Amino acid sequence: MRIQSLTMAALAVALAGCAQNPAAPLAHAAATATPMANEAEAADTIYSGGPIVTVNDRQLSAEALAVKNGRIVAVGALADVTRLRGKRTRWVDLQGHVLTPGFVDPHAHFGGFGSQAIGANLLNPPDGDVNTVSDVVQKLREFAQSPDVKRTGWVFGLGYDDALLGRHPTAEDLDQVSTTLPVIAVHISGHFSAVNSVGLKALGYSADTNDPPGGVIRRKAGSREPNGVLEELASIPHMIKAVNPSKPEDIEYFTRRGLELAKSFGYTTAQEGRAFTANHNAFAAYANKYGFEIDVNAYVDYLDRKLLDDSKWFGPNYQQGYRLAGLKITLDGSPQGRTAWRTQPYLLPPDGQQAGYKGYPALADDKALMALYDEAYRKHWQVLTHANGDAAVDQLIRTISPAVTQYGVGQRRNTLIHGQFVREDQLKTLAELGIIPSLFPMHTFYWGDWYEQIVGSVAAQKISPLRTALKYHPVVTSHTDAPVALPNLLQVMDATVNRTSRSGKVMGAAERLTPLEALKTVTLWGAYQHGEEAHKGSLEVGKLADMVVLSDNPLTIEPPRIKTIKVLQTIKEGKTVWQRQP
Repeated sequence: MRIQSLTMAALAVALAGCAQNPAAPLAHAAATATPMANEAEAADTIYSGGPIVTVNDRQLSAEALAVKNGRIVAVGALADVTRLRGKRTRWVDLQGHVLTPGFVDPHAHFGGFGSQAIGANLLNPPDGDVNTVSDVVQKLREFAQSPDVKRTGWVFGLGYDDALLGRHPTAEDLDQVSTTLPVIAVHISGHFSAVNSVGLKALGYSADTNDPPGGVIRRKAGSREPNGVLEELASIPHMIKAVNPSKPEDIEYFTRRGLELAKSFGYTTAQEGRAFTANHNAFAAYANKYGFEIDVNAYVDYLDRKLLDDSKWFGPNYQQGYRLAGLKITLDGSPQGRTAWRTQPYLLPPDGQQAGYKGYPALADDKALMALYDEAYRKHWQVLTHANGDAAVDQLIRTISPAVTQYGVGQRRNTLIHGQFVREDQLKTLAELGIIPSLFPMHTFYWGDWYEQIVGSVAAQKISPLRTALKYHPVVTSHTDAPVALPNLLQVMDATVNRTSRSGKVMGAAERLTPLEALKTVTLWGAYQHGEEAHKGSLEVGKLADMVVLSDNPLTIEPPRIKTIKVLQTIKEGKTVWQRQP
């Protein structure tokens, strides 16, 4: 719905109708009793008429909030904030809805938002309506008729889940979509894909092709012929090219569509959690030409780390809404796809693997990793490290420890990304190393039931142990990893608080966070992880007016209903950048 806003001139007219309209906002009537501020002090906008959740422990709630020049200048009692009204002050009546800090996603892939918004939606309910491999084929057939296919040259879709479909689509399945165009279906984890026969030929994959390091080309039974399913580094570099355009006008189109998607979910700060040079060039070009309406920070894949030495975009300050923030290193794969590297075997190995299979590392050379971390610490780069399995977390600890010993913890805000199977002893060591846990409890809903099959109920109950992490860390975060699923941070909050699976099973009740803690993981603590807590993440005087208006209060609504909350308005530095239409 549309949030009402009134200038002070229009406010007088509205107040005149209060006697005839008992439902008219009484806050406006109270405002007329206070003398107006002079123009130099007057606020540009005042918000009242609904709960204001500040996420500031010193003052958790407020009646009103005032903004001037994109920053918060007052927050507190209505009578106090009203003193800043002037002749041109715009008064926003929240109509009982809730104002909170804008959302700061601690880890996502903003560069994939455009592809998610444009391509076929292959997600299962509640984010999509795919339930069978036949549904995947049909969705891709529908997208094959779209003019947007010409923008990449591939028929593509994102989000299929073999755990719920029962298997991966194969080349034989996807040949039903097209026998003339290359077709790719991207797994919900982003770590697998399935391509049709034309796609295999386009990628140069045949019976004569060996598996690349860190990847697997799955084969038809009893032969070396590819079956269309690709794992990890056999998939990822090609998938990125297939679902992203190359022409400048098409890149702009994808970026704009992704930006709209982010704003619609309340993002005021988005992250590209694994940028390559092509991603960075696209973001920089968009920032130069248009400027981003929200902030976008990007972490460069270690293979393209030279950007952090040479680029003017690297540093703590945003330029036109964009900055390079640091380095990304990926140590293993996907737990739901069973490529995460564990110390214990999977109970149900994936196709083509034997009993005792534990997943595998993305970077097996510890010495090379030590050199990477040494370079990052020496150059004061913040590092995000993707590690899902506990064997990968062990590798992180042993390879980063020499750099911490030599250079100290400092204020780098280095972060473990995902940590699905991280152990308590590892969380304690990570705290000593100054590494923030950014965990992924959304998996409790999407794959909690599947984890019970592949790793057993005991391990499944311990995935993304945020409450245990808070024993050792003052700050933890919880993220979407979108486009793994929709970039819906309210869904993330719901999973962080409730930890229920699709079947309604509670997945580790002892690891639940409170609604306030969950909100902090995607606002104040998310800002802290990015080194931006001085300006973002809570509604305090002096901070940027990065805010979101929600349909309901996540702190007071029944916890199982948090996922039903809707974003009504997204506000960046005092400017409304997205609003839900009636």
